[in-house]
Amino acid sequence: MFGSVGSSRSSKITWLFVWICTVLLACCVVFPFVWMILTSLKSAEEINRMPPTWLPEVWHLKNYAEAWLKPESTFQRYFVNTVIIAGVGTALQLLVCVPIAFAITHFTFRGRNLIFMLVVVTMLIPYDVTLVPNFVTMRHIPFAGGNDWAGNGGQGFYDSYMGMMLPFLAEAFTIFLLRQAFLSVQKEYWEAAQVDGMSSGRYLWSVLLPLVLPSLITTALLAFIGKWNGVLWPLLITSSESLRPLQVGLLYFVSEEGPNYHHLMAAATFTIAPIVLLYLVAQHWFHQGITSAGLKG
Repeated sequence: MFGSVGSSRSSKITWLFVWICTVLLACCVVFPFVWMILTSLKSAEEINRMPPTWLPEVWHLKNYAEAWLKPESTFQRYFVNTVIIAGVGTALQLLVCVPIAFAITHFTFRGRNLIFMLVVVTMLIPYDVTLVPNFVTMRHIPFAGGNDWAGNGGQGFYDSYMGMMLPFLAEAFTIFLLRQAFLSVQKEYWEAAQVDGMSSGRYLWSVLLPLVLPSLITTALLAFIGKWNGVLWPLLITSSESLRPLQVGLLYFVSEEGPNYHHLMAAATFTIAPIVLLYLVAQHWFHQGITSAGLKG
């Protein structure tokens, strides 16, 4: 009896310790975002004051309106560009990667494992190494942007939405996640569909994708976030302010005199808020997709 009481007390102490550690870690994660929002509501003078103030003395809500309209092409234009790049880019990426993952997992052909191995190996190539080759490829794509059949004479997909999206449509990590999700589905479904004479496309659309919907949503969410947060490639492949996304637009608030913090923090809030809302809406499928995808295969 005394042993069970001692064990119960030890268990409560352990859970209390875990709870305290979790709360402290959560506070460490949330604090930068809270400080960002509070800073976005302060004046430039109050931000530079030492020691710093926690709450704004005067709540400057106009900072958000000024940040939204101040840049050359307005932050609203940057926002629309990012929605187009992330939304359309994610849809096209799934349109390319889903058939690839389906073919690798459901069809038997010579070199199938080699193809998948090559796809996985590309994940080991540093992102920065691919920037120059991708740039040259986008500038010299035949019959695009005034180019001739040899890819000369025009600008190709430079300074265009397609130039920002095209190099990342066949994403290796997306193919890998979809492959793992497809492998988690029992083969009996595929065999039964073949016996019934169902076409491959119909099986993929009507049977397989609904079964792996949480993993599909998770993959789409990760792809969307990756495109939403892109900065280096859009900065390299574009020259027109009217085409650039949010992350590049944030650079507008950093001048030679230093960052314009009250506007920069307001613009950063605009940038982060949609991703947070998207995660809150899709978190159920996101957690389920991460769990169900696993590492099978």
